[in-house]
Order: sequence, then C-alpha cells, then structure tokens
Amino acid sequence: MGVTIVVAVGENGVIGRDGRMPWPPTGDMRQFKELTWGHPIVMGRTTYESIGRPLPGRTSVVLTRRPHFDPGAPEVLVAGSLDEGLARARELDEEVFLIGGAEVYAEALARDLVDRLVVTHVPLAPEGDACFGPIDPQRWRETVRERHRGTPDYEIVTYERTVPA
Repeated sequence: MGVTIVVAVGENGVIGRDGRMPWPPTGDMRQFKELTWGHPIVMGRTTYESIGRPLPGRTSVVLTRRPHFDPGAPEVLVAGSLDEGLARARELDEEVFLIGGAEVYAEALARDLVDRLVVTHVPLAPEGDACFGPIDPQRWRETVRERHRGTPDYEIVTYERTVPA
C-alpha cells in the first residue's frame, strides 16, 4: 500500500495542544487500532512520549534528533530522520503508517512521501499548538467517507493521492 498518514483534525486544522488531543476521545481509536494492527507505525518523539508506551500489535519507530534517546522499550526502534524511520519500517512491512506529530506530517507531505490519508474530521475548533494543513483537492481525492456517532459525532475520510509520487 505504501505510506499512510492517520490523523484526527478539528475544523480549524488543530490536531494537538500541549502534546495531547484537544478534545475528548471520539471513538476513532477502535478504527485506528484496526487500521494499523500488525503494521509499523512511525511517529515523532513527542508523539511517542504523549502515548507513553509502545502500542501493542505494531512496531513503533520513533523519530528523534536526540542521539541518545532511550524509548524505554527494547521493541521500539529509533531513527534520526524521516528517511531512516521509513526505511526501518519498510524493512518490516510495505504498509507503513505515520501517526504524528505535525512536523512529521508536514515533512512527509512536502516531500510527497505519502500515498494515502486517513483523516478523522472532528467538528470542533479547539485552541491548539499543532496543526495539519488543508487537504489540497488537486492532490488528494476522497475515496471513502464514514460517519460515526460519538461525543462529538465525527467522520473518518480516506483520501488517495491523485498524482503519482
């Protein structure tokens, strides 16, 4: 499949505040688990630290500029760059998921490294310090839209790249 970004985004583009989700859990974690189970997940150090542990059933690859970073778990791989992280993840599986944070998403999108977006659209506009840029309809085509009940209700939308990487 390639590289997929998984992200939850508010109406204003906010994805985080102080290293946390800026809204209560929506229920999309079940879909996140089903989607990523058995595949490597790549994330920045801050995202890893906000989760607080390796997620079961997936190999975590943590990106950090800290040369002596210890993830506290021997099963977590550490990489010094997005390129290195993706290479390590691809050694394990051809389907790789980028799960945050904002800097990782921005670099991967700017460098055309992403094949698919799975976006939870949350109908809230919270304050935050981490954002996800707008989805350009010239580059991304919506292929699936699922509406879910929750507090708040939310939609999970899959977008496929319209132009080859």
